[in-house]
Amino acid sequence: MKKSIFLLVPTIAACFFIFLFCYAGGSKAMDFENFQVQIAQSPLLSAYAGFISYLTIIIELLIVTILLFPKTRTIGLYSSLGLMSAFTAYIYLILEYSEFIPCSCGGILENMGWRQHLFFNAFCVFLCILAILISEINTDKKPIKYITLTFFIIISSSLSVFLMYLQSEKALRKNNNFTRRYIPHAIQEENKLDISYNSFYFIGQDSQNIILGNTTAPLNLTIVKKDLSTSLKFRIPLNTKIYNFKSIKVTWLTPNYYIYDGTVPAIFQGNLKDNKPAKRLVFGDMYFDQLSVISENNYLFRSQSTKFKNFAIGTYKSQKGELNYNVLGTQKTGYIENDGLLLTDEQRNNSVYLYYYKNEFVVLNNLNAESKRFKLISYKPDQKTETVKLPDGSTKIKNPLQQSVKNAFVANNILFVNSNSKARHDGTMQWNKASIIDFYKINQQYYSGSFLVPNRHGEKVKDMLIADEYLYILIGNEIVKYHFAQPVIDQFRR
Repeated sequence: MKKSIFLLVPTIAACFFIFLFCYAGGSKAMDFENFQVQIAQSPLLSAYAGFISYLTIIIELLIVTILLFPKTRTIGLYSSLGLMSAFTAYIYLILEYSEFIPCSCGGILENMGWRQHLFFNAFCVFLCILAILISEINTDKKPIKYITLTFFIIISSSLSVFLMYLQSEKALRKNNNFTRRYIPHAIQEENKLDISYNSFYFIGQDSQNIILGNTTAPLNLTIVKKDLSTSLKFRIPLNTKIYNFKSIKVTWLTPNYYIYDGTVPAIFQGNLKDNKPAKRLVFGDMYFDQLSVISENNYLFRSQSTKFKNFAIGTYKSQKGELNYNVLGTQKTGYIENDGLLLTDEQRNNSVYLYYYKNEFVVLNNLNAESKRFKLISYKPDQKTETVKLPDGSTKIKNPLQQSVKNAFVANNILFVNSNSKARHDGTMQWNKASIIDFYKINQQYYSGSFLVPNRHGEKVKDMLIADEYLYILIGNEIVKYHFAQPVIDQFRR
């Protein structure tokens, strides 16, 4: 009696896997778009989401077909062993080596934790092995053959998942095919402050405060406590009648603010702790429209090259300015194609130029022709403007270009980009209801991940600032403070 029950194990195992794979494959097929999106968020398989999403369902349903027939049942059990070994290896890698634990990916997993699912898969592997051994005992095969085959399938299936993980990491981080990896629950709202108007922008920060500028009142600064409890106003003491200012901008390097205007070749410096008039630091033939303060005597700026009719990056040290004509590729493209943001990481003194239209950024630590250039994940062919000549002899742009980025911030060797480009597997709902922030490790030259900042009152993120473990955003008439989740904080510390 016991022997006959023992011989029923292969049949019981086959029925179990028929039910398991029918349920798993069917649930994935019925909600395929969601399943594909969830695979795309896997820390291990993001780069192969399209291929794996189809292959998994096909294999599961194919194994079901093989298990249904007694003559091919043993082959089905070997196939089940390979698939369950791969699933087990995948979950083990997620738990032990992943930077973050993703959300569930459908089927039974939705009702289990990842650790529970690892034990469940390990049980399935054990059941497969037991069923195979019992099936093969009744054949004339030598034990060494089917035992060797069993271990070969386990090892090869597990190894294939590991190799796919390594290739996926390289493809995602270095050669991204425009697949985003979203970190679940990356930010948590802590506080908010109504600032009444939507004309503010972030200037900088010190140890206790965040400093805001105002596009409609450029000499008015707003100093907000980092806990968003209080704010106060500060009026920059500067006589604007002396100079022919047209578009005053303010930047920051603790403990001073710096005022500039691209039409006036001058920089003014002041301090929030006194009410003395802002002093002029430089005045010469240096015209610029963007400025990064590296130190009191060292500036990085963007200027217009009269030689190439294009933008160029320059330095100003010890009252001497110098333009570099090669770092932005000024000889190849026009003003619009080369337009972008000049950003500096105050903590690390790293500078970046982020193109609006090229899906690229340039690391400017050493201003020379070999400055490192990297691609954003949002793949688009290079855009070039086309112009048409009107009857009156004037020209007009024929094809307005689409901006790839809205705004950005650099902190702790990480470039945060508020993207304007929709990636593969990005759902329409999440795109319409949130702003997407991609971040890149500029010192290690790879894409790290993405997260969503939900819209507020129908408004998207206008500007952002990172301070230690916190994200501050300007959205509508509010400034909102978020705390980063541990997987994002870990990126700062690596």
